[in-house]
Amino acid sequence: MTRTHKLKTAVAGLVAAGALALGATAQAVTLDAGVFNSTLGSQANPVVINVPDPGNPGGSGIFLDTINFDLGSFTHFNMTSTAPGIASFGVPIFENNGDTEVVAAQASFSNQPLADLGLSRDYHLHPQGLAGVGAGYTLTLWGSNAPVVPIPAAAWLFGTGVAGLVGLARRKMAVLA
Repeated sequence: MTRTHKLKTAVAGLVAAGALALGATAQAVTLDAGVFNSTLGSQANPVVINVPDPGNPGGSGIFLDTINFDLGSFTHFNMTSTAPGIASFGVPIFENNGDTEVVAAQASFSNQPLADLGLSRDYHLHPQGLAGVGAGYTLTLWGSNAPVVPIPAAAWLFGTGVAGLVGLARRKMAVLA
């Protein structure tokens, strides 16, 4: 009797999950952010993508969008997002060569290094989540080059110390000669 009850409970759970899956409407938008360069996709002039309602227009639902882009001469990718009213919002980065995920979903990226794959659009983003009624999102994308790492003060101090020792050694050699 308990076995039959467990089977009925499992079947009822599967039916409920199927009904929820059919009730949620999945939507998809495919956009092209272009090839980043000094005038488009730079920090001074980022690409701004505004998707006002990724779920059903006037409704809500699960969405998985695609945004293709190419960093051009830039070596690092940056992105900020605003997604009010969207649950579980995330944006993973995929290579367009084989559709392989290279960076897990995040709401923003800062100086994310991405290699040039030699394709017309090397990478794509997959903004995804569960949109409430009238919810939308905005992505701001730009490329940058490797951040300049300053030489720490210890390196300068070490260099001047070595130069001082070289000067003392020369002076001593001049006295001995």
